[in-house]
Amino acid sequence: MKHRLMQALWLWVVAAVVLGAAIAGVSIMAHAQSDQRVPMVGQTVPLLKQAKKVGEVNAGQTLNLSIGLRLQNEDVLLQLLQNVYNPHSAQYHHFLTPQQFADQFSPTLEQRQQVVDYLHNQSLAVDGVASNGLLVNAHGTAAQVEAAFQVQVHQYQLGSHAFYANANAPTIPAFLSTVILSVGGLDNSVQLHPLTRQVPTPRAGFAQPELAGAYDINPLYQAGVQGKGQTVAVFELDGYQPADISQFATEHHISQPSLSNVLVDGYDGSANAGAIEAELDIEVLNEIAPQAQQLVYEGPNSTQGVNDTYNRIVTDNQAQVVSVSWGECETQSGAAELQTLDGIFKQAAAQGISIFSASGDSGAYDCNDQNLAVDSPASDPYVTGVGGTNLQLGNGGTYGSESAWSSPTDTQRSPNGAGGGGGLSNTFSKPTWQVAPGVDNQYSNGMREVPDVSADADPASGYAVYCTVAASGCPSSGDVTVGGTSAAAPLWAGSAVLINDFLQQHGQQRVGWVNPLLYQLANSQQTYAPFHDVTSGNNLYYSADANYDLATGLGSPDVYNIARDGINGAPTGNAPDPTPTVVVAPTDTPVVTTTPVQSPATNAQP
Repeated sequence: MKHRLMQALWLWVVAAVVLGAAIAGVSIMAHAQSDQRVPMVGQTVPLLKQAKKVGEVNAGQTLNLSIGLRLQNEDVLLQLLQNVYNPHSAQYHHFLTPQQFADQFSPTLEQRQQVVDYLHNQSLAVDGVASNGLLVNAHGTAAQVEAAFQVQVHQYQLGSHAFYANANAPTIPAFLSTVILSVGGLDNSVQLHPLTRQVPTPRAGFAQPELAGAYDINPLYQAGVQGKGQTVAVFELDGYQPADISQFATEHHISQPSLSNVLVDGYDGSANAGAIEAELDIEVLNEIAPQAQQLVYEGPNSTQGVNDTYNRIVTDNQAQVVSVSWGECETQSGAAELQTLDGIFKQAAAQGISIFSASGDSGAYDCNDQNLAVDSPASDPYVTGVGGTNLQLGNGGTYGSESAWSSPTDTQRSPNGAGGGGGLSNTFSKPTWQVAPGVDNQYSNGMREVPDVSADADPASGYAVYCTVAASGCPSSGDVTVGGTSAAAPLWAGSAVLINDFLQQHGQQRVGWVNPLLYQLANSQQTYAPFHDVTSGNNLYYSADANYDLATGLGSPDVYNIARDGINGAPTGNAPDPTPTVVVAPTDTPVVTTTPVQSPATNAQP
C-alpha cells in the first residue's frame, strides 16, 4: 500500500515537472513570437534612389504618424459593392451608413486596442482612433519612432528639395501584420500638389454661360435643377478668402454659395500658396451647382492631414459628391499609402458617395520625369479620374469641339510639358466594370486605365477665377484665368450634383459611386448621347481616339443627356423632359460657417 502511494506521488511529481516545462516552453515560444518582426511592404521612399543623404534627423524632432489599419471581410465588401451598383441586384443602391460599414468591415475593437497598446508600449502618444477604425494617429520623437519601427530616419537633399525619410522599410511585430496596413509620417518627401495652371496674362476665361452652354447644362437650369438640397464636399489642403468668392459671384451674376468650413487636424483655415486652388474649386462648383451646399474640408498638407481629411469627409457622410483637385504621382505616394486611401474610398462607394479627382497636369508623365505614370487618387478604382481637354465653343456659345490638352512647351513643372493626366496604374488592376469600346487597346496591360472622363482644362481655354491672395500668385485686380484638371474635376463634381438633383426630383436614388454607370452608358447605345467623344490631340504620349482612350477617357459630359439616360437608375430608358421653371435670383453674400475639428481621429477611442 505504501509502495503504491509513493509511486503515485512520484508520478505526480514527474507530471508536474513535465507540465511546468511545457508551460515554460509555450511561454518562451509566445514571447519569441511576439518579438518576431516583419518588414512592411510598400513602405520604402522612392525619392531616396535619387536623393543624397546630408545628415541625421534631430532625435528630439516630433513625427506625426498616421497608422493605416486593414479592412475586415474585404471579399464580402467587394461582393456587396458589386451588388449595390448592379441594377439587376436586390441590393441595388442600398447604400450603407458609416455605422453599418464599421460594423461589417472595420477592424475590431480588439484589433484597434492591440495597435494602441503597442504604440503606448513604445512610448508613443496616441492622439486618437478614427470612428471607422481605419486610422490611428500618434506622435513621438524621431528617436522613439525609430525604435518603435526599427528604422533609421535621415535628412536628404534632391536638388533644392530638402526632406527627411526612413532609410529602410519599417518593421512591426508579426502579430500586428494582419492588422496594420501602413505607417505614414516617417517621411515628408512628398506633398500633394494643387493641379492648377495659371495664365500669365489675365484674360477672360470661361464662366457659367460658356460652360453651361458647351456641356448642355442649361436645360437643367431652365427646369429649376440647380443642386437644391444637395451637398458637395471640397477637399482642400489650404484655405481661401471668402471675399474673393463673394466678388466672383457678384461679377458673374450667380447665387452666393452657402459655405461651411470643416477644419481638420488643427488647420487654421488661412489662405496661403494653395489658395487659388481652393478658390477655383469653390467658384466652379458654385457656377455649375449654384444652390448646392458646399462643405470645404481643410487639412494640413501631410500624410496625416491628407488621410484624416479624406476620412473625415467619408465618416461625416454629409456630402453625396466630393471634388478633389490635389494629387501626387502613384510611384512617389507609395503602395502602402495608396492601399490605405483605397480602404477609405471603398467606404465612400459603399455609402453612395461620388468622388471626382483631377488626373494631373503633366500629361502621361505624372512624376514629372521621363517615366510614364498616373496620378493618385485619380487612379484609384473607387475614384473618378478627370482628364483635360482644350474646349472650343461653337456658334451661340454651344459646344464646338475639343482636343486632348497638350502643351509641350509649358515646362514649369514637368520637363515634357503640361497636359491632361492619363495612362496605366502601376498599383491597381483594371476593374471588371471598366469595359467599353476602346478600353482594350494597344497599351492595355491588365491595370486600371486613367482617366475615366475629361473636361476643359487647357489654360488657353481656361476658367475665369477671382483671387486676390498674393501668397498664391494672384493679382491685386483679382481677375485671372486658370486651367488644369483641377478645374475639370469640380466641373464634373458640380454636374454630378445636378444629375443627383434631377434624379431625385423624378423619384430616383442618387448615382453614388459613378464609375460603373459611366462605363455602362458608354458600353451600350443610349437614347441620349452622354459624352462628347474627343478624337484629336494627345497628352504628350497617348493619343485621343474614337471611344475610350488614355488621353481623355470616355470624353466630356453632356450633362442633360446623362441625367436623362440615368432617370430609371440604370443606363437605359427614355426619360421625359423636365418641366421648365424660373431660375432663382442670386443672393447678396455667401454664408460661411466654420466647424473646427482638431483631429478626425478623436471620434472614437477603443
